[in-house]
Amino acid sequence: MGLIEKLETLINNLIFKLLEFLWRLVPSPIKKIIEKYKTLKERFICFIKNIPALLKKYIPILINKAKTKVSTTNFRPEIFDDIKVIRDEYTKNNVNAGKFKKIIILPWIIASKWFDDLSAAQTLGMLIFSAASILAVIGIGFSGQKIANLQREASRVPASVEEEVPYARPVYYKKQTRHVEISNLRLPVYFANINEVKSVDIDFVATASNRETKMFLDKHDFQLRDHLILQVEPSVAAFPLEEEGKDIIRKRLIQELNDFLKTYEIDGSVSEVRITYVLAN
Repeated sequence: MGLIEKLETLINNLIFKLLEFLWRLVPSPIKKIIEKYKTLKERFICFIKNIPALLKKYIPILINKAKTKVSTTNFRPEIFDDIKVIRDEYTKNNVNAGKFKKIIILPWIIASKWFDDLSAAQTLGMLIFSAASILAVIGIGFSGQKIANLQREASRVPASVEEEVPYARPVYYKKQTRHVEISNLRLPVYFANINEVKSVDIDFVATASNRETKMFLDKHDFQLRDHLILQVEPSVAAFPLEEEGKDIIRKRLIQELNDFLKTYEIDGSVSEVRITYVLAN
């Protein structure tokens, strides 16, 4: 156990002892209230967790009781007897009314009988609440249909869609991940005099068009060096030290790197070469 772990254990022990000391200072009535609160909280959480099981247990029983009550109760005589009484009373009071009129007005008469025992305020409240309930049911129906349509349309959407880039990526996008570094590449040179420079070593960084091309060039480093040494023409040793010579060599390296990629049929290219170091001996 290291020093940090020991300090952490010591601090934790001190905190626990401090909490125990503070708990002892709490009066007994408050302790009882806290413990009672914890017990009630645990019971309430347990009750909430058991609600699905209770519903699963008692809902089928209630449904069966309702079915039994509906199946054993004969509503037909009671309903039709009331309608018959109302119709006979209306026929008695309206002897000259036609059959069609009786059929049309009968529902209104039945509804009016239901409101006979209610005051005007109660009748108005019942009508308002009934209209609100009907509108709510209609709204729920339309909302359910809308949700079902959205779900159906969402299920028809293909699992994957090619995401279109809303803007053109900048030139420098992940450029560093496409850099290929070549160091200590000895250029072929020729010299006329004994005291002239005999060798030129350069370091350069090439920028590939994609990371696959970069990985290929890194993997085939030796083949790439052989290709450059064989294909780049010899030059005067002092020529690569001049700005014009560096520019010509840079363009020549781009050409030979692309020829190397074409030889191996790689789907990529080299767009830029930057010479970072030149050493002449």
